[in-house]
Amino acid sequence: MADFQSFRNAVLESVELQEAVVSRINTAIANGYGLGDSISMLTKSYGYNITAEEVYEHQGFLGEGEELTDFELELISGGQTGISADGNC
Repeated sequence: MADFQSFRNAVLESVELQEAVVSRINTAIANGYGLGDSISMLTKSYGYNITAEEVYEHQGFLGEGEELTDFELELISGGQTGISADGNC
């Protein structure tokens, strides 16, 4: 969980990272699969160790512990939350 929270904080602070996450979400939605693996590979490229399974475990992280950020609101308004635990969209 510590790596996930650290990565979440990094995403919230970096427009570049936000764009990378949104790009991977959009690709997974278009393909109908692959979100966990794609986000996991992205986290590793930024020095975090998050598995695909952890991505699915925490996919409901939006607003965890606080109000939604502008980035999180954008994800919701764009319909980016419809990915099932098995990676299908």
